[in-house]
Amino acid sequence: MTNPTNTRTIVAALIPPRVVITNKGPYLLQTRGGCRDEAFVLGLLAWMIMDWCARRTVEMSLNFHVLNALPVPDPGEGHPVRDRVVEIAGRLAAVDDRFADWARNVGVPVGSVNDRKAKDDLIAELDACVAHLYGLDEDDLAVLYSTFDARRPDRYAEHHAAVLVHFRRWSAAISR
Repeated sequence: MTNPTNTRTIVAALIPPRVVITNKGPYLLQTRGGCRDEAFVLGLLAWMIMDWCARRTVEMSLNFHVLNALPVPDPGEGHPVRDRVVEIAGRLAAVDDRFADWARNVGVPVGSVNDRKAKDDLIAELDACVAHLYGLDEDDLAVLYSTFDARRPDRYAEHHAAVLVHFRRWSAAISR
């Protein structure tokens, strides 16, 4: 169950092997691609723009009709920003040895994000990278973060500031 006043509408997670899940939420089953593609999609779904888009239509529960309508950019293998999304999402998802095989296929270490500060910084960089893939600019990010929580427009101000640091760094890197 979800609604616009919850903290997040889309809660994306990598499910470890041999774990049963219920039918309460939509899940994606890989039919093609590899673990790096899974990490990329996980990185997109974990980003606040997906949540922001979903909040425009979701009232009580996320379903495949909403999920399938969300935009998914893909610049293709080898794009530096896409590769960084894969790395960050992989590191954030591979929290323990249950994900060892998957992490090896993605090319990331298991359990490498152990403190809150490092995790928050990676999430901010993930948001910045995905913003670039969607072609957003700083004004778009300002709208996104100031309207994400209608009751508290300043709720994500600190996160927004951290995202801008990475966004500007990536802007400089990809414009070379």
